[in-house]
Amino acid sequence: MVRKIRPVSRKVKYQTEVDRIQRAAVVSKDTVPRLDEFWLPAVDIFEKAGEIVVEVEIPGVSPADIVITVQSNRIEIKGAKREAPRSEKARYLRLEREFGRFRRLVALPCTVVPDKARAFLDNGVLVILLIKYQPAENAEIEILPLKGDE
Repeated sequence: MVRKIRPVSRKVKYQTEVDRIQRAAVVSKDTVPRLDEFWLPAVDIFEKAGEIVVEVEIPGVSPADIVITVQSNRIEIKGAKREAPRSEKARYLRLEREFGRFRRLVALPCTVVPDKARAFLDNGVLVILLIKYQPAENAEIEILPLKGDE
């Protein structure tokens, strides 16, 4: 069965962020992003043999402006897309590209090994390769009797 994935509209993205801010228990003025300075890059997650692949659309973002944090069951991608200086002489007819800070916290479908994560940029797409955690098969652990059970 093939299912089409429809892109999320900008309005829905803004509404999602507003809902997240409203749900926060304590929100200080410093932690609330202005909506014009905060955008959500699109994320795809899929699995291949023994690994999870996370693809994030971040065209125009420099590798120096990206921070990736991997835990055993989630990944955080944050950074900033810098706006090029605008020409004073140009008369802009349409401005649709999004700039500013971004942050995505994504739950992973399985446990991964954070130490073996790899990432690279490919034509504006950040590709993160995560190795699935595989417990040792037939691993035996000897459990010593507790004191007092003798």
